[in-house]
Amino acid sequence: MRITSAPLAAAGRGMASALWQAVVGGSRPAVVPGKAHRVLIGLLAVVAGVLAVFPTGGAEPSALFLAVALTAFSVALTLVHPLWAWRVLILVVAFADQLYGIHARFGWPWTGGLALAAIPVLTAVGRNHRPGVLVWVWLISAAVSARQVNARGELVAIAVLLAVPLAFGWLVSRLRGIERDLAEEAARRAVLEERTRIARELHDVVAHHMSVLAMRADSARYRFPGLDDGLREEFQVIQDTARNGMTEMRRLLGLLRDGQAAPETEPQPGAERIEELVERVRAAGTDVRFELRGEYRDLPDGVALSAYRIVQEGLSNAVRHAPGAPVEVFVHIGSGELRLTVQDTGAVTSVPEETGGREKHGLLGMRERAAALGGTFTSGRRDGGGFAVTVTVPLD
Repeated sequence: MRITSAPLAAAGRGMASALWQAVVGGSRPAVVPGKAHRVLIGLLAVVAGVLAVFPTGGAEPSALFLAVALTAFSVALTLVHPLWAWRVLILVVAFADQLYGIHARFGWPWTGGLALAAIPVLTAVGRNHRPGVLVWVWLISAAVSARQVNARGELVAIAVLLAVPLAFGWLVSRLRGIERDLAEEAARRAVLEERTRIARELHDVVAHHMSVLAMRADSARYRFPGLDDGLREEFQVIQDTARNGMTEMRRLLGLLRDGQAAPETEPQPGAERIEELVERVRAAGTDVRFELRGEYRDLPDGVALSAYRIVQEGLSNAVRHAPGAPVEVFVHIGSGELRLTVQDTGAVTSVPEETGGREKHGLLGMRERAAALGGTFTSGRRDGGGFAVTVTVPLD
């Protein structure tokens, strides 16, 4: 068995890269801090600055002011650059003797202000950087602290206390990463499910037309008994092509269907049934205003089916997220396009908005349907309150 040094060399390069990032590199936080986080960090910065005043000892006023300012600044800096926050803090620890004019407190290098500041600083580093960087941050912090301890036991205690917020921050980042991955997987699954459903429905529409085409081609020789052999052969080719197309579509549909799903035997609804849908929602107690401009007969079957599904999902979202609020449904057909709008006009309890790259499944479905038809989809809060979904589909 041949033994190579490649794994050791790779590990060495990885640790060297981590050391370089810990000392001079770094990046902004992976997650933008929210308002509550910013307020909490601000309070911790103030408290850490106040505690950094003690112990006063024989410190010069200017040196003490610098220690207080740097301690508070290191906490605030975690909002934009965690590694630089740690560098500022460890610099204060390294020069604690000079800043405070005494050997810290009983040989303990971390004063109250520095100890409090270390918690958010090291937690932020743990949340935003890989384990290799965290190891170097821990080693450097322990090495700087070792210069001022009086006993080995103190160094062991400091090393453990330094490791706790780093490990906690790393654990939080891992948990959030898992949560994010699960949410992204759920969104991908929702897209695939909706695309499968769209494919089934469009199959039914196209299969109907191809079936009619095959039947008309087959009956042509009976409806037109005087056809010559050339035309009879042409109609036979049309019939065979249509039937082969239907066979292939059924095969593809079989691949799309869930093996455990029951076959769908109910006829696919069209746009003309949108008013029935509105009436059912109205009968359930929701105030729904409906407006139609244009004629349903101008819509292609695939567009008519998707129009019904989009309005169905829009009404479902409105009832779910704005219970009791009036809802408006507008269907405008004309000028070479279909425009659908579903909006609620009252205060909502929760808004199905796209947040953090995570869309609600209903909005994903409507977006996919609009994209499949070459149309556009928009959704969001209304200026006057409530939420609106608008889909525009070309008819040409």
